[in-house]
Amino acid sequence: MQPNNYSRFKSIGQLAEKNSPLSKLLDRASKIINHQETVRAALEPSCREHCWLSNYRNGTLYLQTDSSAWGSRLRMQQRAIIQQLKKTTTFAALQNIKVSIQPRYTTQTAPRTVKPISSENAQQLFETAEETEDPALKAALMRLAQTSQNRKNG
Repeated sequence: MQPNNYSRFKSIGQLAEKNSPLSKLLDRASKIINHQETVRAALEPSCREHCWLSNYRNGTLYLQTDSSAWGSRLRMQQRAIIQQLKKTTTFAALQNIKVSIQPRYTTQTAPRTVKPISSENAQQLFETAEETEDPALKAALMRLAQTSQNRKNG
């Protein structure tokens, strides 16, 4: 069985060699970061904080945005963006823009606070439960009323 190239440890010097995969990846990332400002200048100001360049390859500019609303706005501005960017030497061959949605963060819901019900309401729940014929509903109303009393006593 032949060992693969990943089974050997490489020194930092070998990883940073001119044609190493890591060197190529870092070079590509550096180019994308440098081109980001050019792309941002072509966007309308309100879109700039919600859109970023992810790649440019074979005449196609790949943009990402943090919501579908901003993605729609970018798609509507696509022609204007292409015209603006084609004026630069870097994007002279630009033909197409692809937009994808990539949320930057997730929203967290606030913890729910349960407000206790008054003793009058608990009494009404007991009375309603006593008059209810549906056994499942009756049990649910009784549990709700008892829970409110347990919170008061506990």
